[in-house]
Amino acid sequence: MVLKKAFTAAALTLPALGVMAPQAVHAAPVVVAHNPPGRFVRGDVVTGKTFQHSAPRPARSPAAGTHTLTLDVLDRAGQPPTDDHDGVVDLISLDGGDDSSAALTNGHGETSVPDGKYAVTTQVITAEPGGGTSTTLIYLAKVSITSDASLILDARMAKPVRVAVDRQDARPTSVAVIVSPEGGDADIVLDGNDLYVTPTAADSGLTYRLQARLTRNGAQTGSPYIYNVATTADDIPADPGLSVRTKDLAAVRTDYASEGGPACAGTHAAVDWGIGLQAGLYAGIGALPASRVEYFTPGLTWSSDEGVTTADCGFAGGNLDGFGRQDVFPRAGSYSRQWNAAPFGPAAGYLDLNDAGGAVLDVPMLSGPDLESGPAPYSYTTGTSTLRDATGTVVETADQPGFERTWKKPAPGKYQLTVDARRAAPWSDLATRQHVVWDLTVGDSGKITLPAVRYRTTLDADNRAHAGTPQTITLVPDGLDPSASGTPQLWASYDDGATWKPIAVQTSSGQWTASVPNPASGHVSLRTRIPGLIDQTVIDAYGIG
Repeated sequence: MVLKKAFTAAALTLPALGVMAPQAVHAAPVVVAHNPPGRFVRGDVVTGKTFQHSAPRPARSPAAGTHTLTLDVLDRAGQPPTDDHDGVVDLISLDGGDDSSAALTNGHGETSVPDGKYAVTTQVITAEPGGGTSTTLIYLAKVSITSDASLILDARMAKPVRVAVDRQDARPTSVAVIVSPEGGDADIVLDGNDLYVTPTAADSGLTYRLQARLTRNGAQTGSPYIYNVATTADDIPADPGLSVRTKDLAAVRTDYASEGGPACAGTHAAVDWGIGLQAGLYAGIGALPASRVEYFTPGLTWSSDEGVTTADCGFAGGNLDGFGRQDVFPRAGSYSRQWNAAPFGPAAGYLDLNDAGGAVLDVPMLSGPDLESGPAPYSYTTGTSTLRDATGTVVETADQPGFERTWKKPAPGKYQLTVDARRAAPWSDLATRQHVVWDLTVGDSGKITLPAVRYRTTLDADNRAHAGTPQTITLVPDGLDPSASGTPQLWASYDDGATWKPIAVQTSSGQWTASVPNPASGHVSLRTRIPGLIDQTVIDAYGIG
């Protein structure tokens, strides 16, 4: 059983890092998330491995070298919790031995354990007088067992996790705490808005991590601002709350574009702590297009994802698009970033020939200039992936665009990989068709990079460009070396690919740019070719307003 996820806050007021001048607005320094987001779900999510309960041992007479440990748990009201409010106490070995658990019956349990040092932990739910429940993490960091012993785990010893910013109407929507023992795989996660944790001594060997999201009056959707705050500390602090000043945060003007149809969006934000475990805290954006200021604790790597769905904000499977990105805001000050900016198309992917289950194809086919889509299948999208050898013979096929896990490893030689996709999402009239061809060589390498060219251009909140004007487009190499690949060829189409007009590409300071004449109405489609590497076509890359 996986422990519930959650975050607690360490009551550390973040130090002032210096505020940039209000007029100095910087684009978010994007770190593209090359681990595509998982399937988007509404609500908080945890990705990565959390602590697993060991199978509880039945009470029995201790064998030689073991001792009876008696455990009694009290909730925040001083009462033994019912089994559904606390059913198990975990013992994490600090000596390299086996972890174990003791089952509770009305807050009482017994188990036998060998000599050693243990972390003893449990989570207690308490029914609160005002309605609702609280969750308490009781964590005894270092317990030495050398004889029969009794422990009382008292939730009344815990301290509240309070998160606040210097904005009167800001309230937490989600708070999460990760408690990590030294060098172990026993990360414990709590979540909720009414959390308590027991402080530990200064030599506990624990790392305490907090993340929280705050919105206006705690609204789940539609707040004009979102605070994303986090901190970390050695040990569990005596005051495990977090108090933050707005001026010490990165203030990020965040624009969420629409894709031509009625749509709703929601987002998760998580700190990538570098431990393989992230807690994504949810906030709904609401109808698109939208714009708000989102605040972030600077200096951390923030992993964010977004789901775009129909106007009902249902986020049902098969009725949404998912995107992901990472951002690092080096210091406090003003920044800007965009979500859903077109054109959409492939990002760099790979063909992994040494996967245990067979060759794995993974290309994020609905990626924008600064974000990456998840893998296929995509909602309202059909397509195929086909691998052909040098004679044109089909070697492998798949019924999804850019994704397959069961191909056999092809023999060494030259190949062409072709991906075709057709899309008709109700919230989008963009990227309605894609045709991408990679030339690749299979040799001794276990993982072949499939490069792509992304496009960055200025569009309005509905991903439309001005009619009849030149459109400056930057071609962004992804997974390839521009100095070694040569200048790409570019074409534009105004009739959904029936005819194509060549567009000159300029190279300056290692950057590729082009000026595309916009038509009076409709859409612009783009085709880019780098001989010997990739030939990619996106029909309806952007619209004309």
